[in-house]
Amino acid sequence: MKGGVRFYLAGAVMLLTLAGCTHGTSVAVPGQDSYAAAEGEVTGSIGLPPQTSEMFAPLPPIRMAKKHIYLLLGGFYGTDGWVTSAGMLGLRSSLAALPNVEVTTYDWSSFKKVVNDIAVLPKDDIVIVIGYSGGGTRATWLANLPSKPKIDLMILYDPSPSWQMKVIGPNVKRALCYHNVIPLFFGLGGGALVGNNTVIETVDIFEHHMLVQTDSTLHQRTIAEVKKVQRLADSYAAQ
Repeated sequence: MKGGVRFYLAGAVMLLTLAGCTHGTSVAVPGQDSYAAAEGEVTGSIGLPPQTSEMFAPLPPIRMAKKHIYLLLGGFYGTDGWVTSAGMLGLRSSLAALPNVEVTTYDWSSFKKVVNDIAVLPKDDIVIVIGYSGGGTRATWLANLPSKPKIDLMILYDPSPSWQMKVIGPNVKRALCYHNVIPLFFGLGGGALVGNNTVIETVDIFEHHMLVQTDSTLHQRTIAEVKKVQRLADSYAAQ
């Protein structure tokens, strides 16, 4: 019995001795690398670069160049055009209803004012000049003024009188003339448009000069031409 107790006590002392020897050391675990970080060691990590809003900056909104239409009325004296060109005022209402379009109306005797108004526009806006009768001839006059205003589209309704038409130049990008072959109006009407280094389309018509302004077919063609003129604003295209 005493021998058994001694054996038991000797075993307990051995276990306590072994426990004291292993305190503060690491014990290898099968499958774990020997260079694994010890408890309490500070380690670093390499993360993905943060994503910033600059990496996915949104594009600026598309801005189409604004269309400015300058409508020159007909008439014998200029100021009477507001009465004698009522059909063109109807066209004005249809054009003004289009998106991104601004229409300004003048009597033909005020054509020089049109040039002054064009001069203050943003450089990338679109300029459209439409003239009926005396307003048609004066449209060619304003295109020939010393400032040579930039005109993207010119549309003339039976310009009159024919002998007052001027040759237009390259400052007019494109022009359309409704040329009345038989105006039947005391020798007035029937003006033909001629150009130098510009694109001109002539549409022959056969009707009384005073009825041209009320021709809905011509008005629909004009509206379609105005819609076709498109250009991105330079401020956007440069992005």
